[in-house]
Amino acid sequence: MKLKDRLEGGEVLNRNGNRFPFAGILVAIAFVAILFYGVVGEDKFLLLSPLAILGYACLVLWMAMAAFSRRSASVAPPGFFLFLLFIIYGAALGTVSIIPYEAKIRMLGIGLFVGAYYLWGNSFALFRRSRAVLGWVMLFALLGCFYGLINFFKQPEMVLWIERYAPYAGRLASTYICPNHFAHLLQMLLPFCLVLMLIPKAGLFLRILSGYSFLMFLPALFLTESRAGWLGSMAAVGVTVCLLALRKSRKLFLLLVILVPLCLTLLLFGGWRYSETFQRRMQPVVTFLEGQADSGVGSEARDFRPQTWMDTMDMVKEKPATGFGPASYRYTFPEHRKRCGAVRVVTGHPHNEYLEIASEYGLIGFGLFALAWCYGLVRLLVFSLKTQNQHHAFMAMAFLGTAAGTMLHSFFDFQMHVFQNALVFSLLAAIAAGPLCGRRQEALLKGNGHGFWPKLLRPARLALAVVAIAGLLLSLQAFSSAFIRAAADRLAEARQPEKAKRYYDRAIKIDPSNWRAYKGLGLVYYNERYYSLDRDEKNQIAAVERAVLETGCRFNPKDASLLVGLGRVTIFSGDVDAGIERLKQSTELRPFNDNYWWMLGVAQRKAGRYEEALETFQYARGLKNSASIRKNIQWLEKQLRMASAKVESENEVQESPAPADDPAGTSLDDLYKLMEGF
Repeated sequence: MKLKDRLEGGEVLNRNGNRFPFAGILVAIAFVAILFYGVVGEDKFLLLSPLAILGYACLVLWMAMAAFSRRSASVAPPGFFLFLLFIIYGAALGTVSIIPYEAKIRMLGIGLFVGAYYLWGNSFALFRRSRAVLGWVMLFALLGCFYGLINFFKQPEMVLWIERYAPYAGRLASTYICPNHFAHLLQMLLPFCLVLMLIPKAGLFLRILSGYSFLMFLPALFLTESRAGWLGSMAAVGVTVCLLALRKSRKLFLLLVILVPLCLTLLLFGGWRYSETFQRRMQPVVTFLEGQADSGVGSEARDFRPQTWMDTMDMVKEKPATGFGPASYRYTFPEHRKRCGAVRVVTGHPHNEYLEIASEYGLIGFGLFALAWCYGLVRLLVFSLKTQNQHHAFMAMAFLGTAAGTMLHSFFDFQMHVFQNALVFSLLAAIAAGPLCGRRQEALLKGNGHGFWPKLLRPARLALAVVAIAGLLLSLQAFSSAFIRAAADRLAEARQPEKAKRYYDRAIKIDPSNWRAYKGLGLVYYNERYYSLDRDEKNQIAAVERAVLETGCRFNPKDASLLVGLGRVTIFSGDVDAGIERLKQSTELRPFNDNYWWMLGVAQRKAGRYEEALETFQYARGLKNSASIRKNIQWLEKQLRMASAKVESENEVQESPAPADDPAGTSLDDLYKLMEGF
């Protein structure tokens, strides 16, 4: 059998993953995450922890087989080693991060996505394999659209069998919580739906499914009311159409470069003119742009996104080179927050992927990531224009459209921080890069392992296998600890404190840097101390609670709720000044949380620091003018008036002249004379 026949027959593909269904398991992981992402609750670790560990197990087994098999032909897809360099940089940065646990979780997630890209890129070198996978992905997304549309009209407050914990009124989100992230999923698939309709080799069924999916994705996408999703989809489809034209002729490409933006502009104008939904969603954007045109960049904006962007730019200026560390934004940004005054709102992401990368990894990390990203896209663009296989070229062009839409979407959202969206993006990138990997596999087989570079491949595969094993071990530690901690949180909410404490202790034993476990354990001890009626028992519990929270603050000194808990128990233990200082630190980290300011004011009032307490409550009133805050201000002002009146009265007594016959008003000599007279 000739080499070409062996390749088309799938021999190389079988060697690189399909003998064992590792690639299929990773695809199934993405499906499971999409399906249950909205059900698991705000804490995603109950869902993502086992999926991440399973994903790393697949990578280790597959890479170990590739490293030790003499007949393996696995190669690195475009940009893989540059992304690997970014991961190494991020891991090194995480070791000196102020929150090492969060940095470890983040870099393990990125490592899984890049590793999946490597595995899928080698497994889907053949079009007959990639089209089958795309068919399943589209079918699953189509089912998600059907559910989303039915749910949108029937019970929008529910997701599957539970109530949404963060409802987005009047917006379609399917099994997601945030409609913007579901919109990104559809946006990524639209270019592939388009090109598959034009590929005869895709088969009749897949072409029909692609066309039907394209038509069904559009109304679902519109009902998400995701502005970034709308713009990203337009960019994705527009770029794909232009690239398809470029492959056919340059004249057609130049024509479409003019016509496509014009058509998209007309579409936007029509939506603004005739769609109340579109106009309502886009009005804040128009208002912001008008403000920037009139007053310049940085002018006052009502929307929280531009306000957050401007504050994040100030944050980047503070540490421009290396940033604050992976996954640190949620905890380091509040100290830089000045413009957005929304009460109690926690800004976990700036809703701009570029600013988040720059703030966490610095300009060095941003440059590494941008280099890997752009290099991979350029390689795919060159391949799509030069390859003689139309179906391979169209797949690459579809992904380039997906990447363009994602890059635009990333200006307004953090969708690439969503586990399943990042995994699907890696899958689509691997499908586009698969033929490139196939060509290199073919070259390796033709050379039969001779030459300089082929001899380096086996050591490189061994090194990658070692890296994957290290990732698996770290993921077992970090994600299993996170899973047990999340289960302990559920037990604590269900009022099973003893069982919850055992789970928290187990999570800490597995990963001592898991600050969330210390935080949950401290809250359990707080409740026990609060409801205990024995003073000695209260003191004993307080000692344990304080030690637990102090350890948690050591692993994350930027979590305000940890500092609040530590401040309260420190005050209870008798160290009032230190406790109040901890509460002050919590208000510095959350300057727009009226509740934290209220607790600080109460502590200052109980300690007799009336002037400080009054200033605290007056600031809190500017955030939320509640009845409790007003009552505290009235009481403190009364106490300060009474104290001031008392001081004035004492001063008047001291300064007033004594009567002539009053011995207290006489001099010392006069007093002696009076005494002699007696």
